[in-house]
Order: sequence, then C-alpha cells, then structure tokens
Amino acid sequence: MRRALISAVLLMSLGPVALAQQPLPLSRQERNFISEALADSMAERALGKLAQDRAETESVRRFARRVVDEHGPVADRLVDMAQRHDIPIPRELNPAARAHLASLRDTPEESFDRRYIAAEEETHARAIKLFEAQAERDGETAAFARETLPMLHAHFEDARAIARDLSRRPAPPQSQAPPGVSGSSE
Repeated sequence: MRRALISAVLLMSLGPVALAQQPLPLSRQERNFISEALADSMAERALGKLAQDRAETESVRRFARRVVDEHGPVADRLVDMAQRHDIPIPRELNPAARAHLASLRDTPEESFDRRYIAAEEETHARAIKLFEAQAERDGETAAFARETLPMLHAHFEDARAIARDLSRRPAPPQSQAPPGVSGSSE
C-alpha cells in the first residue's frame, strides 16, 4: 500500500514535468526553416570536405576545415530539432547541392580555390538571410538562428577576405588546347 502511494505521488509530481518536456508544435515556416537550414549545412560540410582535399592554398584549406568543423554541431542541433518534431532528415544532398558539388569537383585545379571561395561567399550570404529572417521570430528556431548567426557572419567575412587575397594573386592560366590541336578552322 505504501509503495502504491509513493508511486502515485511520484507520477503526479512528474506529470507536469513530462508535459513540459513535450516540444511545442512548430509552424510550417519553422519546419521549413529547419529543413532548409539542415540541407544547407549538409551542403556546406560536403563542399568543405571537397575543398580540404582539393584546395591549393593553406588559407583555403584552413577555412574549409573550419567550415566543416563548425557546421557539424549546427547540423547536429538541426537533426535533433528535426527528430523531436518529426521532420524528415535528408539522407543525401538535394539536387542543387549535388550539382554544385559536381561542378566544383570538375573545376580545374588552378581555378578551384577561387571558385570554392566564391561559392562560400554566396552560400553564406544566403544562409545569413535565412537565419536573420528566422531570428526575428520567437521560439526555439529563432533562438537557434540568433545563436548561429555570428558563426555564419564570421564565415562570410573570412571567405570575403580570402577572396580578396586570392584576387591579388596572378590569375590562373587559361586552359590550353592539347598539343597538335589548332584553334583555327583550316
């Protein structure tokens, strides 16, 4: 009897706590934000891993490593939110990200660093817009966006600085026709 009474008291006292831990339902906009931010973060990490292998300059390799390292915890938090709110988690990059990755993979070695950094400026500028819009709202996703924005701004500014540095270097040579192939139509 005593055991039953203690169990009942414990259940009653835990009831509000258990209810408080249930995630609040998200709006369609918040769900879309999580999906889009997760897809972007996955793409950033894939591009960064490619750049770690292909970049010729140390500053680009270091930047790529930082992007991969810092987008990892962001992706983990997004996955956690997605799981708690039953939002599908992509298993692969979306078609646009796959095409972008393939395009960078096919970039000639001498042009890779400039193309990768230009892509990073562009993708971080888009991410900043997405996160700034979300940060103006209320709730869990807004707080997450506000916490993540400083990292996104830092990546954008670093990419911009690296792009300036790369632009001061001589332009890579243009691809030449293989020996014995003439550019004229004789």
